[in-house]
Amino acid sequence: MSACRLCPRQCDAARTSQEPGRCGIRTGPGFFRVAKIMAHHWEEPYISGTRGSGTVFFSGCPLGCRFCQNHAISQPIPDKPLPGTDFSVRELAFELVRLAGEGVHNINLVTASHFAQDVPALVRQLRSDGLDLPVVWNTSSYETVQALRALSGSVDVYLPDFKFWDRDVSAGLAHAPDYAHVATQAILEMQRQQPQTVFDPDGLMVRGVALRLLVLPGHHRDAFSIIDWIARELPPDIPLAIMNQYTPFLNLQDQMADYPEMKRRVTTYEYQKVIEHAEQKGLTRLLGQERAAASAVYTPDF
Repeated sequence: MSACRLCPRQCDAARTSQEPGRCGIRTGPGFFRVAKIMAHHWEEPYISGTRGSGTVFFSGCPLGCRFCQNHAISQPIPDKPLPGTDFSVRELAFELVRLAGEGVHNINLVTASHFAQDVPALVRQLRSDGLDLPVVWNTSSYETVQALRALSGSVDVYLPDFKFWDRDVSAGLAHAPDYAHVATQAILEMQRQQPQTVFDPDGLMVRGVALRLLVLPGHHRDAFSIIDWIARELPPDIPLAIMNQYTPFLNLQDQMADYPEMKRRVTTYEYQKVIEHAEQKGLTRLLGQERAAASAVYTPDF
């Protein structure tokens, strides 16, 4: 990898210690930087079930939202490697087979877009090791269609966030004015690969696409535009989790000086208006959250 172009940033970095990628990663082909591997019990019920989702939290992120709840592992610090451990394909597969032995329902790859080139090899290794759990691609949706097409046949469940619609908002909060355009194309590709939503007898998702929409304080009308697009372009029964878990972390407050509304939680009024808009648009498979979900308790300890 002399010039990385995996994500929409197209930063052309060599991804070495001297020249890390925009995502902060300094590992080349065949290696993953992993911050945490765990049974995660706080995903959607159709992902975590009763025994948890076998989750891999990858270090770094191509998008880099200023309010990221996983900022401790996602946001690079100049001249410092991101927290985590480097694993080869075989080493990570070994760890995931061990995790599967704990009874988790699936393998959940969180923010793996900047390692997409090696995920098919990882899945092949898992299958050859006898692991047949569904593979979940848990993503910000800021990724290229080309990278997603290379995942075809490797991913069973796509779990994309749809974060922003207004380009000024996405420029200010994630330095990505093109986010909505990129995300819509990415989600359509995910839907093309997995057009049918399939649940097992226990209500766990084993195939398909399930969307997530995080309501942001002061920007609930931006969520209306995202819902309008979903209603136009995707099946009305596509699972959509409308999340009420935005948490203003104290150590990120300085980054929000120009967005004072982001220093508070979402109001009940804002959240309910988004739920009502989704219902009015005919979306039939909605998952909501109580206000208590906005707590740092639910952020893994990295």
